Amino acid sequence: MLSNIIDFLNPVNTNIFENISTNIHKELMFSNIHFLNEMETVSNNKNFDIAIIGVPEDRNSKNKGTNKAPDKIRKELYNLFIPSKINIIDIGNLKKGKSVNDTYIALSEVVFELLKNELAVVIIGGSKDLIVPICKSYEKGKKTFNLCVAEPKLNLKENEDIFSEETYLSEIIENNNKLFNYTNLGYQTYYNPTENINYITKKYDTFRLGISRTKINNNEPILRDSDFFAIDISSIKKTDAPGVLKPSIHGFYGEEICQLAGYAGISDKISTFGIFNTNPVFDKENQTTELAAQIIWHFIQSFYLRKNESNPKTIKNQKKYIVNIEGLTENIIFYKSTKTQRWWFEVPYLKKEKEKIKLIACTFEDYIKASNNEIPERWWKFFKKLN
Repeated sequence: MLSNIIDFLNPVNTNIFENISTNIHKELMFSNIHFLNEMETVSNNKNFDIAIIGVPEDRNSKNKGTNKAPDKIRKELYNLFIPSKINIIDIGNLKKGKSVNDTYIALSEVVFELLKNELAVVIIGGSKDLIVPICKSYEKGKKTFNLCVAEPKLNLKENEDIFSEETYLSEIIENNNKLFNYTNLGYQTYYNPTENINYITKKYDTFRLGISRTKINNNEPILRDSDFFAIDISSIKKTDAPGVLKPSIHGFYGEEICQLAGYAGISDKISTFGIFNTNPVFDKENQTTELAAQIIWHFIQSFYLRKNESNPKTIKNQKKYIVNIEGLTENIIFYKSTKTQRWWFEVPYLKKEKEKIKLIACTFEDYIKASNNEIPERWWKFFKKLN
C-alpha cells in the first residue's frame, strides 16, 4: 500500500517533538503513533486503522499561513494522552506540487489509495479548497458519497472559471458525479446571499448555526450517514478559535465542535475526517492549534467505540416499527438499535423499474412526528431526492 504513495510524501520530522521526547510517557499519543519513517521496523503486514496526513497547502486561498498548520497541530495532538489502545500511522505531509493542481492530484491519489485499503483518513490542512480533491477520491470509487461540512459560509461560485477556497462548493456540486448529498452545519445567514441559501436548500441540507447548536445531538444522524466530514475552523467562535483569517464573534463553542467530531468518529460510515483553515499566523498562545488537536482526539476516541451496526442487514435485524400516515401511500418503516438506541428509516424508490430501499439515519423525534401523523422532514427530503 505505502509503496504506491510514498513518493508523494515527506515523512514527519520527529525533531519537532523535542519538547515531548524529553519526557516521554508511554500513554502519550507520541509514544503510540507509528510514523512513516519508522516503517523499516514495522511489519509490512501490520494493519492500521487510521492514517494521518498533513497537507501544507494554501496557494489557492487568501488565507495565507494555513500551510504551517499541520505540524503545529501535530505538536499539540501528540502531547495528549491516548483515549484507548490505538493503531494509527502518521504518513507525514503531502509534498508541495509545482502547481496547486499538482498538489490536488497527489492528494486525491493518496486518499484514494488509503480508502481502497480500508483505512480511515484524518486530514490536517491547509486551506479549505483541499476538500475538492478529497471528494475526487470518492468519485473514483464505485459508490456515491455524502459530504458534511461545518462552515459559516456557503462557498459558491460567482462567475469564476477556476475554483478557489471561496468557490469550492460549486466545483463539487456541479462536477462530482458521485456526490449524493451535501450537508452544511452551522451556516450564518448574514454571511450568505439569499440566492445561495435557496440554491443549496433546493437539493441539499443546510442547518443554521442556531439550529445546529440548539440540539447538538440532532447532528448525530447527519454525521452517521456521512462519508466525509470537514471542519472549517472558522465555524468556531472567535473566543475559542482566534487563529483564522476572519474570525466570527458567533460560531460553535469548542466543546460543541468536539462533540460533532465525536459523532463523526463513532459513525461506521465516515472514512475521511478533515480540519481546514487553521492559521498559526493569527493564533494566540497556540489556542486554535490546541483546539484543532483536541477535535482530532475526540474523533479518534469515538472511532474506537464504533459499533459496526450500520450495515443494512444489521439494521433490518433491529426492532422494527411500521407507521401509517394519513394521505401517504407509503408506510414509513423505522428501525431502532437495541444496543445504541439509534434510529433509521426506510426510504422507498424505483430504480430501473425495480423497487429499492435506502436506509437513512434519523432521530427518535422523527419517529414521534410520524406517530403523530406528520411526515418527518428528513424522510420527505430524501424521498423527493430519490424519486
